[in-house]
Amino acid sequence: DVTDKSAPLTISSTSYPQSGFAHQGWLTEDHRFFLLGDELDELRFAVPTRIQIFDVTDLDAPVFISAYEATTTSIDHNLYILGNRVFQASYTSGLRVLEIGDLSNSELMEIAFLDTYPDSDIAEFEGLWSVYPFLPSGNIIASDSSNGLFILTLQ
Repeated sequence: DVTDKSAPLTISSTSYPQSGFAHQGWLTEDHRFFLLGDELDELRFAVPTRIQIFDVTDLDAPVFISAYEATTTSIDHNLYILGNRVFQASYTSGLRVLEIGDLSNSELMEIAFLDTYPDSDIAEFEGLWSVYPFLPSGNIIASDSSNGLFILTLQ
């Protein structure tokens, strides 16, 4: 609660299994769910690329639902939600686009991707750093620290 900017207050705190480094996340457009990217869980726990899913309907008591696990092993970095799609920058696996289903049942499905770092999918800090899907044109900007800037359109 940042009502008093000089004295912010913690509303609640929620954990999740195999937490490494809670890096970045985004709310669904209805503000019911929060999707979180943990930047170190793939390295520390040898798990596939994951997105942590939380129900934040009650901010006093958020609920960890589960982790969506991709088929890749790269480190996830930044993700953004536009409509019913998640645009995720996954370092060495590039851009992953997921369609949101029933998040209370962990339903996310990859519908498109562009591997901007085709050399490998190893869990390291190379490749796609971020993605920006909010341009009025519908174009998607993806910034890759190794291979440059990509301007994409989802067909």
